[in-house]
Amino acid sequence: MTATTFRIGDGQPVAYETALHFWVKSAREVLVEKAREYGGDVTDQDLAAEVQRRTGVKAQGQSATWIGDVLAEVAADAHERGEPAITSLCVRADGTVADGYREAVARVTGSPVADPDRHAAAQRFACYQRYGAPLPSDGGRTRPSSRVAAHAPRTSRREPTLRKVERPGVVCPRCFLEMPATGVCDSCG
Repeated sequence: MTATTFRIGDGQPVAYETALHFWVKSAREVLVEKAREYGGDVTDQDLAAEVQRRTGVKAQGQSATWIGDVLAEVAADAHERGEPAITSLCVRADGTVADGYREAVARVTGSPVADPDRHAAAQRFACYQRYGAPLPSDGGRTRPSSRVAAHAPRTSRREPTLRKVERPGVVCPRCFLEMPATGVCDSCG
């Protein structure tokens, strides 16, 4: 499904393919900016609004009709460049991966993703490393989006919780998945 697209300034129509081209370039720029901030991410709605603002090309209706196309193109481009999945930095308001993330990763890598949120967390960390985000003194770690904690249900009584200490894992340079302790990638062999 394609959206009706037009220039913001004068309302003149813009071909969807042209709008998509501009949006993909702009979305990549926004995501790289977020990758330069440890813990950085952007919601799919904020990304949609920002790419429309930067390009001056707007879509009629909700961003859900076209943002998936943009993210799929950005994912393919990043994979072709040998980069981590930069689209992992695009999340829903609750911090979970945006719609289509699982399918985009499977399409570009040829491997299905069992747990897209865990995969995205590892990819976000690989993006922070790749794009030079200032990491904490302990080197940082793979973790869910900070938006997850902000949207967690609040309870009136505090329950004790056990925390698992995560250490940054080694990421396969070929498929960018976190490798097991054996040092041999389960995906690439």
